[in-house]
Amino acid sequence: MTSPRDARRRVLDPPADPQRPMNSARTVLLTGFEPFAGMDHNPSWDVVTELAAVADRVGLHAQQVHGEVAVRTALLPVEFRASAERLSEQINACAPDLVIAVGLAAGTETVRLERVGLNLRDARIPDNAGHQPTEEPVVSGGQPALFSTLRLKAAHAAISAAGIPVALSLSAGSFVCNSVLYSLLHAVPTSVPAGFVHVPDLSRDDSPVHRTQAVQALDLLITESLRPEPDLQVPAGQLH
Repeated sequence: MTSPRDARRRVLDPPADPQRPMNSARTVLLTGFEPFAGMDHNPSWDVVTELAAVADRVGLHAQQVHGEVAVRTALLPVEFRASAERLSEQINACAPDLVIAVGLAAGTETVRLERVGLNLRDARIPDNAGHQPTEEPVVSGGQPALFSTLRLKAAHAAISAAGIPVALSLSAGSFVCNSVLYSLLHAVPTSVPAGFVHVPDLSRDDSPVHRTQAVQALDLLITESLRPEPDLQVPAGQLH
């Protein structure tokens, strides 16, 4: 039986264009978050805006590999409902070839490549609109979980080879970051690679990841996820 999501995606998916040159322009949509929980800024937005500036100023590794890559950015509110609405508006406005959302995981020591989004909102603290859902679905009637379609294992290998602390993660939490990841994977056509990456609190003096490294990691994630081939088939499971 065809699920409602599969049927919806079949309508959204554009027909394949075998004549499209591999080095034709690609549009990449990157999102970061506004500050929350009393912060004066959010490192996720710092990374997104810095990568866009690097793309304009000196170019990206992704541009060297794939030719013209147009980087579009969007600032998302740390609000469950408004973030999904803003993300959907941006996807419809720029019809991206790749979407990567970036968020802050203050307690992490690595760049975290998120593998799965849960259809769950369960907030330890209220969002910036004062909403604090408990055991609430992101999408009513949606699948329990959706998996990132980025080439995460290939990106993990490239980022690790660059000497940047990086990890594959099986949980984006249950706050707004996870909600955005699930909303994104539910909304985009299957032909558009999409996913989420968490960065540490880069403002810490003792942060094991510097902002320039986080920008480089995001560049490498873009580079690998624009490749048409399947992800690396290597073991990367967790024992706990």
